[in-house]
Amino acid sequence: MKGLTVVSEGKRVNLRVFRRIFYPLKYRIDEKDYIIYSDTGTEKEISYGYADFYGLDDPFNVLRLIRLARAMHCLNCDDVDGKNMDCKVTICSTTELFSPITSEVMWIPFDPKRLEALDVRIQKLKKQVQWSKRF
Repeated sequence: MKGLTVVSEGKRVNLRVFRRIFYPLKYRIDEKDYIIYSDTGTEKEISYGYADFYGLDDPFNVLRLIRLARAMHCLNCDDVDGKNMDCKVTICSTTELFSPITSEVMWIPFDPKRLEALDVRIQKLKKQVQWSKRF
């Protein structure tokens, strides 16, 4: 049985977690390099051995991920029987999905509706750099 097993709401949930792969692109603004991530469309399953890198070695963090993915409509679940569920979620980092300039990196469910086009993300980065120069 692949995945991370936790008990949520009286049911045993076997959660298979996949990592969305992004490709880093170097972009230069005013003689300074910035990294913007481009979506490759590929996913890789996270095994239990690497769960600690993503903070999923703690069952409470797995439950938080399940709740957040359910709230974002990113959790795909199949009810095996009345007591067991098989679920799948894809995660990515906040720097890859939202902004390369962040104070801390968190792993969140990947929502393809929130992914913006690369040219829009470049324009946002330019605006952030301009605003940071003003302060």
